[in-house]
Amino acid sequence: MQSGERAVTRRGAAARLVDQPGRAMGIACARIVATLALVAAGAVMLSWVTLFNGAPLVFPDSITYAISALRREVPGVFSAWYGILILPLHQGITLWPVILAQGAMLGHLLYLVVRCVSHGIIGRVETLTIIACLSLFSSLPWITGELLPDVFSPVVLLGIFLLAFCTGQLGRGELVYVALLTTVAIAVHLSHVPIAFALLLLALAVQWRISPDEITVRRWLVLGVVFAFGAGAMLAVNWSHSRTLAFARNSNVFLLAKLIGDGPGLAYLDQACPTTTYDLCAYLDDMRGRSEEDLKWDDQNSPFRKVGGFDRLEPEAREIVKATLRAYPLEILQRAIRDAGRQLLRFQAGESLTDYHARFVAYHLGSVFASGAVASIAQSRQAMDQLSAAAFHPFHVVGLIVGTALCLWSLIIWRKTQPAELIALQVFVILGILCNAVVTGALSGPYDRYLARVIWLIPFAGLVGLAYAHALRRRRRAGAAAAETTTSASQRS
Repeated sequence: MQSGERAVTRRGAAARLVDQPGRAMGIACARIVATLALVAAGAVMLSWVTLFNGAPLVFPDSITYAISALRREVPGVFSAWYGILILPLHQGITLWPVILAQGAMLGHLLYLVVRCVSHGIIGRVETLTIIACLSLFSSLPWITGELLPDVFSPVVLLGIFLLAFCTGQLGRGELVYVALLTTVAIAVHLSHVPIAFALLLLALAVQWRISPDEITVRRWLVLGVVFAFGAGAMLAVNWSHSRTLAFARNSNVFLLAKLIGDGPGLAYLDQACPTTTYDLCAYLDDMRGRSEEDLKWDDQNSPFRKVGGFDRLEPEAREIVKATLRAYPLEILQRAIRDAGRQLLRFQAGESLTDYHARFVAYHLGSVFASGAVASIAQSRQAMDQLSAAAFHPFHVVGLIVGTALCLWSLIIWRKTQPAELIALQVFVILGILCNAVVTGALSGPYDRYLARVIWLIPFAGLVGLAYAHALRRRRRAGAAAAETTTSASQRS
């Protein structure tokens, strides 16, 4: 059924209910209650890892995100917006509302996507079944349960998908909500800006190939505004705080650490130091053999700290990064391609969820947060080294394999019977995950958490395809049975 036909059907149904305002109101309320129940149940399902742990999952970066807004600070190497966003939820008292809200957000977004791509054929019960499968056979609950903005990475992908392919199937309020949510998702993580830009180009290409008649100026104007506001929000925070027009105040320091760790940055400094006055030149030998992580986070021995810290180093880092890019463009490109390829092989959930990091986070939150929140992290399974993400990896691999097979089955065998939106979802998810790997691998290096945050979308897309095929068969059988009953009744009369 094309979008125009669906619109006519909806208008006809609405017209039939005009004479029954009480019934229409009752149906609307029932739908809202059913959706709220689905979101609540989905939030609990997607929070089971955190409930099992006894506290939110934490990573060293969780400290900055939890306390920066409380202290009215703007992080130098992260976006400030995740900390600002979660502040009303925790207020320095408890982090549980943040985790439950993250689960509810993803659960509702998955419901909107399923409803869109199936044209409403897949019901709420089937949607909850899909969420339950993802909770057991994917990394999703490990992402929603962690105090990190990585939970918004799939929101960027799904939000852009909904705004590009499903505006005709969402209500006005839902469209505003998705647009605002996608804007926030772009603003909370530095990697989301280039990923979102790549996804916009990808969405246009997929739409041009699958449903070119759906390309409208209004739809793409909304997407452009969402991207501009998301990226602009990060720029605005840093400009207001430090008069620096950048996505993060110390972003060049991070890039320099990767360039030195990979080699080109150190090669440039070897050539430049005899004739330049960079502060880092005094520590040239000290940087040899050091990894990117050592340079960024070794507070005691890193040359980056010895020259005065990230803020002091940032102007010099900007010059060195530009000069290195000019001097070694091909070598940097080759390493970026290599790291993007390596990123595609790393997607295990629970990276760095160690007992040391839990105790480290609890210690640093102690001066800001209520004692109950700190104690829950300090006494969690993660802090006691009793939370083994590795034990669940085989389940996630099974889910990924089955999900990939279901996507291929849907695209090859069921392609002609599927709505264009469902085909677009499966293609967009696969290519969007590639975009995520390219951006994160090239800019930061391969880490499991960067792919784990979105790899679960493959089993999601596969399960939606399976659920649609099952619902379509059931509807056809019901239609055939109804036709047979009508024919029998006609013959008897």
